[in-house]
Amino acid sequence: MFKAIKIINKKRLDNPKTNDEDGKHVTNPKLIKQIITEHFQSKFRDEDYEDIEPFKGEPRPLSKIITSNEVRECINKLNNGRAPGKDNICNEYLKHAPPVIDEQIANIFNKTFESHEHLGINEGLLITIPKPGKPKGPPSNLRPITLLNSVRKVLSTIVLNRIRPRVEKYISKADSDQTAVLLM
Repeated sequence: MFKAIKIINKKRLDNPKTNDEDGKHVTNPKLIKQIITEHFQSKFRDEDYEDIEPFKGEPRPLSKIITSNEVRECINKLNNGRAPGKDNICNEYLKHAPPVIDEQIANIFNKTFESHEHLGINEGLLITIPKPGKPKGPPSNLRPITLLNSVRKVLSTIVLNRIRPRVEKYISKADSDQTAVLLM
């Protein structure tokens, strides 16, 4: 049902206007994506950075499993009116879902930690919008926004809630509040 509502309400996004290295207007969507991706990778990716290896210990359950109440509490903290990520699930869908969804999400999280299976929530959807007052054309005149999956936000908030009491000993109240806002 949610997917049907999403399709009905889906707005078509036009490709951003961009130029190649020679300043020539590009219309091919694949080339536009490549130019914009390369531009933002050069700005945000550190070539010397090494990825953190995934945890390789023995699979085991969490010492304190994630509960459906914990999931519901975090879902209720999600902001309305936010664009969905790659999963195409709006925060409102989770907020208005029946309790069985909270149980399913909690079970998925717990099984993921128990088995070390990949959840697939680390990818974002990169959207670009023109900077105000800037002419359309070069990628430097675009503002990048990464849309994250709602389920990732739920898991991030659960982790934040669990580590907060220990971390607050080392950071100021203002820093703690700002971190919570950034995750929503």
